[in-house]
Amino acid sequence: MWFKTRVGICSLADPSEILAAKGKKGDIWFIYAHHKAGPQMTMRGIFGRSASLSSPATHLAQFTDSPTVSVAIAECMARIEAAIRTKADLCDLSQSGDAQAWGKAWTQIQWPST
Repeated sequence: MWFKTRVGICSLADPSEILAAKGKKGDIWFIYAHHKAGPQMTMRGIFGRSASLSSPATHLAQFTDSPTVSVAIAECMARIEAAIRTKADLCDLSQSGDAQAWGKAWTQIQWPST
């Protein structure tokens, strides 16, 4: 399935999990796809330090923290679920979440109205 987001279009192949999480700074929530096909392992470095490698993730929507963020995340997840159930080719999340939540590191696309 293809996902149209505020910052681009991405394709997800099976197996993937769609999850919601709060960012490390605590002011941003995001919905992301965790790709389950890649390796997940723990390695030990030369000095005994352990490092964890996991499968990549793709951000689909981001939200600023607020009292109503759980409702916004639930609506976005329901849109994703509906696209999966109907076997849609494209799930449009281009207006989901908050534009300001993506921050300056992301280039947002001004999609034309359809």
